[in-house]
Amino acid sequence: MTEQEIVERLMEKHEEFRKLKEKHAQLEERLEELQKKLYLTVEEELEVKSIKRQKLELKDKMNEIIVKVKKGELQI
Repeated sequence: MTEQEIVERLMEKHEEFRKLKEKHAQLEERLEELQKKLYLTVEEELEVKSIKRQKLELKDKMNEIIVKVKKGELQI
């Protein structure tokens, strides 16, 4: 099974993974909104940094789940 197939299966059958992926997408949308601005306030710059950190944490958690599937530790 390819990684893309694993992700698709997890989206269908693994609630935690689906929530992580949805939250990641929401953060990406907000980040894109902020990056369209010519200038950011100090608060917005801090928000960008926070969003990037949160996205990385979510990505790490999603990758942990994918690795467990690949190792056979998690059945989907």
